[in-house]
Formats: sequence, structure tokens, C-alpha cells
Amino acid sequence: MTRFGISLGTTQTALLAPIAAAAVAIAPAHAQSSHATVELRLSIPASDLGAALSAFSRATDIQVVVDPALITGKRSAALSGSFTADEALTRLLDGSGLSFTLAGDTALVQQARENPAATRPNIRTSAAAPVQVYRQPAVEQSEPIEEIVVSAGFADSLARALDEKRQASNVIDVISAEDIGKFPTQNLAEALQRVPGVSITRDRGEGLFVRVRGLGPSFQIVNVNGRGAAVNENVRDSGQSGRQFRFDTLPSELVASVEVAKSPTAALDEGAIGGIVNVRTFRPLSLERSTVAGSAVASSPELADTIDPRVSGLASWINDDANFGLLVSAVYDERTLRQDRITGVTWTDESAGVDTDGDGAADTGSVLVPTATRPTLEREDRERIGVNGALQWQPSEDLDVNLDLFYTQLKDHYDELTYSAGFDLSTIVPGSAVITDGVLRAATAEGTSQIGREVSDLRHDNIMVGLNAEYRLGDWTLDADAVYAHAESDTPTPITRTRLLGPVGRVTFDFPQLDDQGGDVVPSVSFLDADLNNPGLLPGRRVEWRDVESTDEELAFQLDARRPIDFAALSELQFGAKYRTRFRDYDRRDYNFTRGVQGRSFDASFFEPFPEGNFLRDAAGSLPRSWVMPNPSAFATQINLAELNAPLSRGDLRNSYRVDEDIASAYAMSNLESNLLGKPLRGNFGVRVARTEQTSAGHADDGTRALPVSFDREYTDILPSLNLAWDWSDDVQTHFAAAKVITRPSLADLAPRLTLNSSGTIFEAVGGNPQLKPFEAWQYDATVEWYFAPGSALLGGVFYKDITTFMTRQRSNLVIDGTTYVLTAPVNGGDASVTGVEIAYQQMLKFLPAPFDGLGVLANYTHTDTEATYYDGARVIKDDLENVAKNSFNITAFYEHAAFAARLSYSWQDDVLQEVGTNGLGSANDKAFGSLDVDLSYRLNEQITVFAQGINVTDEAQLQFVRDDWFSGYTRYGRTLMLGMRAKY
Repeated sequence: MTRFGISLGTTQTALLAPIAAAAVAIAPAHAQSSHATVELRLSIPASDLGAALSAFSRATDIQVVVDPALITGKRSAALSGSFTADEALTRLLDGSGLSFTLAGDTALVQQARENPAATRPNIRTSAAAPVQVYRQPAVEQSEPIEEIVVSAGFADSLARALDEKRQASNVIDVISAEDIGKFPTQNLAEALQRVPGVSITRDRGEGLFVRVRGLGPSFQIVNVNGRGAAVNENVRDSGQSGRQFRFDTLPSELVASVEVAKSPTAALDEGAIGGIVNVRTFRPLSLERSTVAGSAVASSPELADTIDPRVSGLASWINDDANFGLLVSAVYDERTLRQDRITGVTWTDESAGVDTDGDGAADTGSVLVPTATRPTLEREDRERIGVNGALQWQPSEDLDVNLDLFYTQLKDHYDELTYSAGFDLSTIVPGSAVITDGVLRAATAEGTSQIGREVSDLRHDNIMVGLNAEYRLGDWTLDADAVYAHAESDTPTPITRTRLLGPVGRVTFDFPQLDDQGGDVVPSVSFLDADLNNPGLLPGRRVEWRDVESTDEELAFQLDARRPIDFAALSELQFGAKYRTRFRDYDRRDYNFTRGVQGRSFDASFFEPFPEGNFLRDAAGSLPRSWVMPNPSAFATQINLAELNAPLSRGDLRNSYRVDEDIASAYAMSNLESNLLGKPLRGNFGVRVARTEQTSAGHADDGTRALPVSFDREYTDILPSLNLAWDWSDDVQTHFAAAKVITRPSLADLAPRLTLNSSGTIFEAVGGNPQLKPFEAWQYDATVEWYFAPGSALLGGVFYKDITTFMTRQRSNLVIDGTTYVLTAPVNGGDASVTGVEIAYQQMLKFLPAPFDGLGVLANYTHTDTEATYYDGARVIKDDLENVAKNSFNITAFYEHAAFAARLSYSWQDDVLQEVGTNGLGSANDKAFGSLDVDLSYRLNEQITVFAQGINVTDEAQLQFVRDDWFSGYTRYGRTLMLGMRAKY
């Protein structure tokens, strides 16, 4: 028996066309209900009317049929005690302007009329939507009926998400599976960038991390079904992301909806100064019937010039009593990637100047100079599998049991080809230097080059198993939850890097200033005395060999209890406790083979032809676009793999670590229902207390030895929160929120590790700090929201975050084995503030004449101002906060009419600054970037829809810069086009 039916449909899948509600026949109003005199014990908290009717339906086995437009924006008071169905529905609908007809096990809710029995509607779906048939008891139909025509689609999913936002007491944004499925998304991050205040960072053109309100990925936490997710670590290079969830491991087809909480409640996990992203997967009883669905997509990435498959499916089964269900959904996709890049650009301040006339004396004064650049061709073959399983059992109205299984695997074969150009600025050819505004932008000088090839196989596995039981005991609702999460990232075959290095004679360079020109502007580099396609040009340097394995594991238990109360303005009391134990194990082994390679010349048999004829095709600069490509298998014959049996080196010990973290937390919270100036006021207030115990173990280097070390740290955070929502009128409300929040340091930053990086000419080191304190902040939110039409709204808000415990990165010199490295390590100190404005607009233009009434628009804009205090020894620096985009916006225009739908979406974010505070010229800033995506679809029949999609259809490239907009990096991954079909039965 369907518990709660609405004429707009229920939970949608990302794989399927929209679903409208079934046709139902309603008996005459005078038909006697079997529930008329039976009293039921009910406990329904004050909430939005839709949620209250759903709770009523679940508790009584009475299906409620209602047009969502009638209940949008309406709320119901708390209901607790023994009532007949008539009494309960009357109380729930009190003051809503709605009435109901109860016939057998079905209740029809409709607009109140003087004589509600005069007509009885029949609900049918429009031709624009396939139907979902709900089982109904046979009832007599004795009078002519009127029809209510409803439809479903992208616009309707936006309306439901907007209503969920409106009913929440805290500041949230929601997207549903219909939203996700209706955009060309390669993973969930790319769907989230449509949310107000959310932008993403990309890797190889695919969304990797999310930013909320300008704050970087490290300030967010990601949950799956309200549970903390284990995190896959970067194992491709020495950079580590710590606690940042990798969205490239999460296919969007497995997701039912996503909620982004921007203001926390005491019941939510602590750890996010930016936002809490909660991913909800599909569950069988939410689909309300047995379902089979699937999709198939062919994807064509332009630069890779290939066709990649992507298939997904969902199957769910529900028993006849609709109290037990099973669901399995899965996705498999392959993706071929190519990126054309210029990276490794280094700039330095020459305070003493450089010699430009050849007399041996500096003659420029202080000048900013480039010292190297590195054009790079990156190719990848990715294979991703995702599986979601769910079991639901509701043996009675008092017990609800859920078992969730979530698994993803990402395999990645990576192949990188690169050459570098390094400049010895003590050998500038007289008369060749060009200096602009204190910057040596062009010159000819003696140079060196390193040609390299990196080949690796990477694997990321992520599994989560969660068990939840909710039990209603009188007025109490008890909730118990247990979860095991495990993420493993490793290199099934070692990463190998083959490198050749040597002098190349005279090199001419010319670096652009990005403000000077638009388009794909890159440096010009010319090797006057060398041909990079000559196999004998450079002698061998070494073959590098690296094994990496990272394990992240968490086990958590949580108990919650809540009950309605009626004391002053308090309507519900809730409290709970949670215990989490987590560890991160990171092991890395490096070995450099030099014997048999270093200083040797190699003939053509050790190289392969350059694979691409259009490298940097659209780049404006003039530079070599092909070079010799080392064959790793050939070079492997020249090294002795038995050397790998040597004991772990000091470097291996310094790079490896383990962090253990135990968190015990408890909270108490109360919901509010009251009036302010005669208008409804609702919300919640509470406090969360979290006790964190950390142990960081690894090895420290004293300059000659790596010694085992272990550090323990404990701290307690008391985190109060307040959320209020005040309904000024039927269509205007305001939110106010205040909370103390924290973000714990990255697990990699907490590790006592030391990683040395050397190109042969540049010596850098990265370290951790086990004594780091968490970021702490007070944050405040205020919004005004005008819901001026069904599914439409104009929203404005301001937010402020006062970060009182701040972390920055300090640079210092470190001597290891007689070599001086520039060490970058995190330290506490200083403070920061974030002030911002959010504006969002959504409207369905149904007032336009047909066929233009299918138009709609969705737009949002976020502005963020930051200020941070950095300490460099005794020097105090005031600057912007790093890794923050000052401005970002999204705009989507869509059209739905009959079987046709079209959507265009443009997402843009401003410059993201890294070269701030104590960060030097080695921290490249990201230039503003925008991407246009397109989706066209046509429904062939009630089951099958075909579609065409495009990602980055304008083929935009990403640029990086340092001080005063001087070029520092270029990445082009091209556009991706897709054709596909989805079906549901």
C-alpha cells in the first residue's frame, strides 16, 4: 500500500524521465470510512504540511493524495495523542484552507469549498509525463468527476527542492535526482556547482572537490546518508588532500538527492566551517513500487578523440504489503582523458638584479624573473564502477529498519609526457632582455632541459556499510545508527618516471601578461641550438620508482532520541551521542635508479614516436609541440630491480605516517514553534560538545637520521547553534542563524612527515605539524526569501565567519645531507574573516502564453570578501584568505514542453588566490573560469527518453598567474559531447 501519494510524483532517479502520480478514483464523500471511529496513537512533530501528511500516512496506512501546489509553504502544528483518522487530518489541516475526503484507505486533500462533496476530482497525468500506477482499493464512483491535470519534470524537481529549502529551519540548499540526472554531469560535484554559493575545483576536466561560499575544499565535510564518508587520498604525486572527499569517485547515478547545509544544527556532525554536504542514496520504499530502470550513454571527449561507454541500472522490489523492499543500483563507465598543459612555471625575485649587457654586473635593479617552464601532455584511461544496495523493513508503524551498502571503485591508467626549459639568467645574451614594469619577460640565455615520462596505475576503492533502526515508543522516537567506512587508494603497479637531463645551448623565452591578451595565451620558447626530437640530445638522469598505499577507515555508532513537547515555545526535544574512531595509514616507498642510466646516451630504440599531432593546438605561443618519448619498458632493461630489496630508506620513513583519531560527541537540541508580531516563528537551538583525541606517528629527520616519533593531542569543543525562520507573510520569510563551528586540520598536515622534492635545480620540502589546532569560527547567516509564485523565489542573504584560530604555511630553510631545501609547513597563528552575500532567483515562466509557458530560469550569485592575518617570524601580514573565489555565479535557462526539454547552464568563478600571506611565487593563482553545459532530451514514449549533452561546449581553457597577472600555467581539456538513452519500467 502506498503510504503517501502526491500528484507530482515521488522520489525520482537520476536515470529516468520524470514520474507523475497515478490516476486514482475517489469514492463519494458520504462513503463511510473504516477509520472513522478507530483511534490511533500518533506522534507527529510540527513540520511542513507535506512531511506531516507523510508521517500520518505511514502511521495509519491511509494513502493521502494531494496536489503539491496546495501544500507548498504550509505547515502543521504538532500532533500527539490518540485520534481517529478524521480528527487527526482535521487537526493537521487546521488553518491551511484545505479540506479532505476520506474513503476507505484513501484520503483526498483539496482546496476547501462551501460544499466539498459537490464534486470529486479524478487525477490524471498529462501527456508530458509517464505514469506511475499506485495500488488502490476498489471504490464506488457514482457521480461525474472533474480532472486535475498534473505534470512532472525538471521544473517540478526544482520546485520540490525549493519547498524543502523553505521548510527547513536552518539555511540549506537541496538538489534532487531529477536535477542531477537532467544535467550533463560526470560526477556529483558537477551537479553541485548549480547550488547557490557552491563552486568546484576540476582535475583533468572533471569535478574533484567542492567549495562552499568561496571557502576551499578543506573547510567542507561530506556525509553519505548522514554518515561520515571515508576519504580516498591522492597517490599520483606527493600532494595530499587530507580530509577532502574526492567526488570523482562518486557517480551521480547512485544519488537520490543532496543537501548542502550552510548553517549547522546541534544534531549535525561538527567539522565544517564552509558547509556540510549530505548525499542521500536510493531506498526501495521511497520509490513506492517495484521498479526497473536503466541508461546508456556514449561520450566523446574532443581532445582524446574516442568514444567512451557509460551504463547504469536500478532495480527495486517491494512486497505486496509495501513494508519490505530491496534495491540495487549500479553504474559502469569508461573515460578517456587528455590534457594539454603548461605547468612547472617558476618565478623568483632577483633583488640584486640581473646582467643584461654582458659586462658581469647587474644593471636592472630588483626584477621579477622566470626561471623555468614545463609543457606537458597528460593522457588517462579511467574505469569506474559504483554499486548502491538498500534493504528496508517496516514491520509495524513503530519500527523502520534500513541497511545501506555503498561501493565505488575508480581505476586510472596515467601517462604523462613532458619537457622543461630552464634558463640560466647569468648568461643573458646582451640586448635580448625585455623588461616590463620590473619584470624580465623575455630574453635569450643558456638553458637546460629535462625530458620525462611518467606512467602509473592508480586505484581508489571506497565502501560504506550502514545499519539504521528507528523505533517509536509512545511519544518517543529512538534512532540507532552504525556505520563502517573504508577507503583505500594505491598503486597496483609502481609509478615509474623516466628522466633525461642536460644542457641545450641557447633558449629564447617570452612570457605573457594575461591582462595583455585574451584567449589561450601561453609563453613562447625556442631552442636555438637543440632539437627535442633528437634521441641523443640529452643524457639519462634516472628512473624513479614509487609505491604508495593510503588507507582511511572509520567506525561510528550513534544514538538519538526525540519527542514532541508542549512547553512555552518549545515543540520538540532532541538529544543524542556519537562515537567515531578513525585512522589514516599512508605508506610510500621511493627508489631512484641511476646505475645504468645516469650520464648515458640512448639511441632511438629507447624512444617512441610522439603520440599527438595537435598538442597545444589552440595555444597562442610558439614553442616545441613534439619531443622524444621515452619507452619505460626499454629503460627498465637497463636497471637492476633487485635494488628494490634494499631496506626502507630515510626518505621512505619520513614520507610514511599514521594518524589515529577518536571523537566522542553529544548534543541536546530543542525545536521552537511560536509567534513574533503575530507571525509564525520556528527554529531550533542547541549545543554540541565534541572531544577529539589524536595520535600522529611517523619519523622525524634530524639532518642525518630518521627517528620514530609519536605525538598525542586532545581538545574539546563546545559548539552552540541557533536557527530561526520567521514567516512575515504567506510568501515572505527570513532566516537567521548563529553557530560556533570548527574544521579539523588535514590528516596529512597533522602527520610528522617530511617529503623532499627535487627537479635537479629546485630543492623543496613539505612537512606536517602534529601540534596543529583546529580552525575555530563563529558564523552568522541572515536571509530574506520571497516565494512569489509556485516553484519560484527571489532569495537574498548575508553571511559572516570570524575564524579565530587560523592556520597558515610557513617557509624556512632545512638542511638535509648537506643540501638546503625550502621547507613549507603548516603552523597555527593569526585570524581570518569571511563576509559574503548570496542572491538566488528561480522562476517558472508559466504566465507566458503557450508554448512559451515551459520556459524557466535559475540563477545565483555569491560575493565573498576575506581578510587574514599571517605571521612570518616577527613580521605581520594582512592579506586575503588563500584558496577563496571572491565572486561566483551560475545561471540556467530551461524549457519543457510536451516531450521536448532543453537546458543551458553556465557556471563561473572568479580568480582564486594562492599567492597570499606567507605563500610565495611558487603558489600559482587560478584565473577566473567559466563553463557552459547543454542538455537536450526528447521522450519517445512513457518509458524511453533520448538525450544529447555537452560539457564545456565553448572549449574554455584554465589559466594560472602570479603577481600582476604574469603567466604561470595553462590547462586545456576540451569539450565533451554525449548521446544517450534512459528508460524506466
